[in-house]
Amino acid sequence: MAYRFFTDSTVEANVQRILNEQLEKAIQELSEGIQKTPEQAIHSTRKRLKKGRAVLRLVRKSIGEKTYQRENDQLRSIGQALAPARDGAVYQKTLNDLIEIYGISLENKGLADLQDSLADLYKSELKALIDRDDAIAPILADLKESRARLSNLTLHQTGWKAVSKSLEQVYRQGRDRFHAAYKDGNDETFHDWRKRVKDLWYSSCLLKQIWPPVMEVLGSEAHYLSELLGDGHDSAVLQHFLRHHPSEVALSDTYLQVLMPLLVHRQDKLHQQAKGLGKKFYSEEPKTFIKRIHSYWRSEFSGSN
Repeated sequence: MAYRFFTDSTVEANVQRILNEQLEKAIQELSEGIQKTPEQAIHSTRKRLKKGRAVLRLVRKSIGEKTYQRENDQLRSIGQALAPARDGAVYQKTLNDLIEIYGISLENKGLADLQDSLADLYKSELKALIDRDDAIAPILADLKESRARLSNLTLHQTGWKAVSKSLEQVYRQGRDRFHAAYKDGNDETFHDWRKRVKDLWYSSCLLKQIWPPVMEVLGSEAHYLSELLGDGHDSAVLQHFLRHHPSEVALSDTYLQVLMPLLVHRQDKLHQQAKGLGKKFYSEEPKTFIKRIHSYWRSEFSGSN
């Protein structure tokens, strides 16, 4: 079913349904898809986990901090267990995008060797995860435990009150992280901002039915902004990897000196694009934003009990 609240159902029922759907799909991917298409299975599983965590964040104030931290930490740790096998794919994509954007010639053997060694590294990490007898089974067990608990998750509030405080917090944190990112300028603050932008994107998907045309625009802008910041983060991640690359990665100092400035330039350009959109995106005060969303809720959401 759709990743959104249905307006003819209660918030609690929507939350239980969506969490169960996302975790069930994640379990299915790791149970059935991991041997057939491991890259896709890991990517899909991590996406399901992020969607599940976004649901928890939208009702954070209504389930209590202790419950939120326990369930969020569990889903986050599962995603982190799968992350190393995903990182290799990011390195490859970021390098290939860089080559295309800056028109770097592939006739040179050095770059081709780097591409090949990154591909080999990714394949070996993926194989190591799949072949380990003790790798996937514990992850599946944790997923099933989370699904069992979250399918019966109880909210302490109903209707708009069940989501309003958490939604305001998501917007407020994103706004604060936006200003912090351009004040501090370091990779960590930009990454923190991106995570809060993604929270708002997922929230707009969940609340789409309260006013589809408006929430679609909000979601589209949040998604685009998160993509800009995501590409910037991938550039930072590749920079760090290349500076500290393992011996099996073929990279000479000459090509390191060529690639690093391009990665920095690409990242700066993405951050400048994100800045203009961020100013527009966070132009409202948090209280004003939440009042506006509440007005849509009152008009359209019938499942407010």
